Amino acid sequence: MAPATHRLIVRLHVLLGLLTVCGEVTVSAGQEAPRFLTVAPGISHTTFDVRPPDGEPFSGHAFRVDLGEAELRLVPASGPSPRQTVEQIASPFPAVVAVNASFFDNDGRAMGLAVSEGRLVATGKRASWGALAVSGTDARIVLGSGISDPLAHRLIIQGIPRLVVGGAVPGLKPQLAERTAVCAAGSRVVIVVANKAESTAFARFLAEPSEKTGLGCSDALNLDGGPSTQLVVRLPALTLSLRGGWGVPNALVATPGKR
Repeated sequence: MAPATHRLIVRLHVLLGLLTVCGEVTVSAGQEAPRFLTVAPGISHTTFDVRPPDGEPFSGHAFRVDLGEAELRLVPASGPSPRQTVEQIASPFPAVVAVNASFFDNDGRAMGLAVSEGRLVATGKRASWGALAVSGTDARIVLGSGISDPLAHRLIIQGIPRLVVGGAVPGLKPQLAERTAVCAAGSRVVIVVANKAESTAFARFLAEPSEKTGLGCSDALNLDGGPSTQLVVRLPALTLSLRGGWGVPNALVATPGKR
């Protein structure tokens, strides 16, 4: 191979490794460590393509939200129905990253605790479920039993199971499904959406250190998945839409910049 040709191939390889998003074009990082690129003030994005040695491959998107620079809200469905699509819930926001959040019962009502902007919108606390709890710019994932005063928090969403606890993956029920999950540690929240992934393989990817091939989540919570999994992204640098199978009671909404 001629030296000039070799140099060109090397440069192209490096470029492909650095590029993640350009408009609606994404480049999968394969088994390399996910690389987040800023797509709006306080919001960065990466794609992932995971091929577990003992399971089915899966892929998806992750968004890192810096609570010091971006807003994170739980937005309930509005109108006559208790459920709407994430696209409908997120429609008032011109720039947004939004995913589905709470599980729901047979009447379409959110299950577990739900707090939106310091207001209690679902009261059925599940002591054994996990919860994303946000106070100011501090986000944590805790057990429902550890929340004594829900209104002390600006945002609460409950889900099950906890996928990562203190950097370790607990014993999880085997299940293959579309996934919506959230990681939290201090001022940083990571929102993750994946196509059909087995629960333990997905959790291991979340927990794997970021310098290797994972997202480096110390604590992660599973939100409603399967047909509920939905993603809407409307940003100057990125537009995405993943439609689910039905409406949901609320959405986790990140918007760039602070109010």
